[in-house]
Amino acid sequence: MNQSILEEIKNFSLDAYRPIFPRELEIGEPLPPRAGNLVTVITGMRRSGKTYRLFQAMEELIASGIEPRSILYFNFDDTRLSPVMPETGDQVLESFYGLYPEAADEGAYFFFDEIQEMESWGKWLRRIIDTHKATIFISGSSSKMLSSEFSSELRGRTLEYVQYPFSFREYVAFHHPDIDVGSPAYSTVERVQLQRAFQAYLKQGGFPAIQQLDASRYVSVLQGYVQRVVVRDVLERHNVGNPRGVTAFARKVMQLCGRMLSLRKCENDLKSQGIAIGRSFLGDVLGYFEEAFLVQSVRERTRAVSGSSAGMVKAYPIDPALSRANAPASTVDEGQALEDAVCIELLRSLFVRRDAEISYGKTREHGYEIDFVVGDTLFNDSLELYQVTQSIGDAATRKRECCSLAEAMAEYEVDHATVIVEEGEDEVIETDSGIITCIPAWRWFLR
Repeated sequence: MNQSILEEIKNFSLDAYRPIFPRELEIGEPLPPRAGNLVTVITGMRRSGKTYRLFQAMEELIASGIEPRSILYFNFDDTRLSPVMPETGDQVLESFYGLYPEAADEGAYFFFDEIQEMESWGKWLRRIIDTHKATIFISGSSSKMLSSEFSSELRGRTLEYVQYPFSFREYVAFHHPDIDVGSPAYSTVERVQLQRAFQAYLKQGGFPAIQQLDASRYVSVLQGYVQRVVVRDVLERHNVGNPRGVTAFARKVMQLCGRMLSLRKCENDLKSQGIAIGRSFLGDVLGYFEEAFLVQSVRERTRAVSGSSAGMVKAYPIDPALSRANAPASTVDEGQALEDAVCIELLRSLFVRRDAEISYGKTREHGYEIDFVVGDTLFNDSLELYQVTQSIGDAATRKRECCSLAEAMAEYEVDHATVIVEEGEDEVIETDSGIITCIPAWRWFLR
């Protein structure tokens, strides 16, 4: 029996992590323990709160009357265990049942953190599902846990969720617990508080561990987060060479923060710095960044059935503070941070709906760009159009945004669009193509 594993299981206590801030991510009621159960899977970028969401589920189980001795938590991202093999997982279960033998018959709740660190973890987990009376929760820092890695071993055996960093609603609940974020109306004082909180949210972002740090400290922590993703989830996981090039490309993506990303231009820029790196390689690395939840790629909307990913792409960091912390000073402005935050908020809603995806659009007649088009890529039903800007108080900006959306509404055959503004008030604008709703960003995020 592995003594380190035994000590980890024996010494684990939720008391060390309380109070546990409740997250928005709803994963439903846990299934009763039995062999062949569905597995609850929580993925997301490192440090986004996956582990604490597992702790939250454990706390809810205990509150419902489940004995702590029936609950096993184990984190496989532990350098003392390297390399983590299926035999390591067997030793974990052997140690747990050695401490609490009654759990084998009564049923247990397994919480396996960062399980992707285990070699051939899918095959191992399938065996555990089929042979143990248990309810199983797992977490991991790879979107492939929701797709290709489940294709053969676990297809149809999982309930899948993504944990993002704090939303603005969670940010307000954490920093201003006296404000009811579900309120239909806010007092003047609360409105001022919320507007200031939103400005702070764009700068500080939503990673839970930095919420009580000042700017001089959380910037370096956020830089460390990106470096860890590059090393662990790109260079090591995919056995990628050229660490200098991958790191420089990550900084470039953070700096662009939603602006058009040209792999050809990135290739030339890196070569001018003495870094030899090809476009095809950069495309692969961008995919690895997205797989690790570091960024979300947004491509131009097309009606083509082929689903080709050719063309320009925008890459949005998974949290608005990541870009500012990891890009040269003054290269990421307020407008970019706001657009980034809107993109990630749309992702949260899309994962719940599962009926659409997010893209950017260009009108056929004048080539106006629409920041976000939400809807099915093959059909025109249920499309939502969003523009994001700091303000439409300026006459020229107002005309540009309204003309863009009016033309897009006509082309996409929808009668409503939304402008999200950092500064401004609620407003309804009528056009020949339909209604444009202007809404302050802080209010839209709390909707």
